[in-house]
Amino acid sequence: MLKALHDFGSVKWADVTGRDGLPMLAGPGRFSFYSNTLLPTFEDGTKPSPPPKEVMSKETFLLEIASNLSLKQHLKAHFLDNINPYYKFIDPVWLNFSDLFPHNDTALQFLYGALFAAAAYSSPVATREIADAFMAYAEGLVQQCYLEHLCLPVLQGLMIIAWQKHVMLDAAKGHLYHYMAIGLSNHLKIRDLPAQERTVNDVATIRTFWSLFFLDRISTPKLGAPTAIPWDPDNITPYIDTVSPELVDVAALSFDHHCKLYNIQQRYIDVMYSPNFQQRPAAEKQAVFAKANNEMLALRKKIDRRLYISRNVKPDRVQVVFWITYHSILINLYRPVLNPKDPGMIHNIPTAFRSSTASAMAITRLLKSLQVSDEIKHLPPFIIYHVFRAALVHGLNLIAAEEAGGQRMSSGNFWSCFRVLGELSGIWKELSEGTMPFVLMATRGWGFQEEVGGTEEDDEEDDDYEAGINDLLGELEGEVV
Repeated sequence: MLKALHDFGSVKWADVTGRDGLPMLAGPGRFSFYSNTLLPTFEDGTKPSPPPKEVMSKETFLLEIASNLSLKQHLKAHFLDNINPYYKFIDPVWLNFSDLFPHNDTALQFLYGALFAAAAYSSPVATREIADAFMAYAEGLVQQCYLEHLCLPVLQGLMIIAWQKHVMLDAAKGHLYHYMAIGLSNHLKIRDLPAQERTVNDVATIRTFWSLFFLDRISTPKLGAPTAIPWDPDNITPYIDTVSPELVDVAALSFDHHCKLYNIQQRYIDVMYSPNFQQRPAAEKQAVFAKANNEMLALRKKIDRRLYISRNVKPDRVQVVFWITYHSILINLYRPVLNPKDPGMIHNIPTAFRSSTASAMAITRLLKSLQVSDEIKHLPPFIIYHVFRAALVHGLNLIAAEEAGGQRMSSGNFWSCFRVLGELSGIWKELSEGTMPFVLMATRGWGFQEEVGGTEEDDEEDDDYEAGINDLLGELEGEVV
């Protein structure tokens, strides 16, 4: 159990290897991103180059797409219904001319090509060949647009391509387009003006900034990485202030609150994942943790009541996603203080463990509510990171629980999360299939037994489970001290 807590709390998993013996993660060891390739020291000239990826010719693509209005309208609707509500990449009005694609000006060709590509990859209708063709067309316009057509549609198109590459675990291109978008953000003219003085351009610029900020924070599951965006979010007009009060809906509220959550994580929680945090004096670490905890408590009190979920009304999907994100960030908050090898922070372990468990269970219950209504397939890819973290907490609890009831419940919760990852692999294939083996490899190293039954949670066993966790925490405190 101590090893499991140390692994989970220290977040140093660079040594977790796959069946090929190579590290499953790339980056600084702070759970940066999955890597399917190993960059060699030198190019091997004797090794044959992989065959080029087959993509339909540009001429064939343009002929097929120009006349295929139904496909373009489907992809537009799919993007607006299943991607844009979570990321706010673009205001729907900007798609008024998408039916004309590819007969638009260059910047809009690029934006629409990127948007259609992103929609096609997760669409139940479009083929992979069509998605690849849209992506190839958009990527073919990148250099020209970046050098000759500086405008918001180009920045938005870069964000969409970066997002899609990250989702497909194409980390090199994902970061390439990601930082191209950040580079363009230097040209944003963001003015702090009263609402009545804001122009349409001011509103579009502010909203694009928040979309870029959100992309930067959630494109990979990195923790402790500083943002490269050359703007202070605290000095930017909040997203929700650009929406007329009569037009505010739960999607706008959810996105605005997501940005607030990730701003808190960036400012107050990520510091606990920085490389030198563990070497700081205990009092300083405690102060950082307390500040982050207080910021999350303060935010909880300010959450708009319209985002709260009622038992009597079916919630909107974006509401459920917001609360899953909220609980995932709470797990991120408590995780660094779960390290039993840090004597200066050890007194936080019982509360942190209990709170992490509560958040993981909340995530699992929210996911089950979406399974009932068959909405898992409509979730955004960043939900995979949240499910991943909840599954690991359930794995910790399975090891911790001594009573059979607690073990069954933890096992049921773990496999419930794992099944959700399996469902999501049908839409976000690369990301889900990168996550699933890592979850198993990490928990197996803790002594997690796969043969433990994947039974569903039984509310009648809550008391036994709670007693088992109480016993564990008592033993843990005595064992570590």
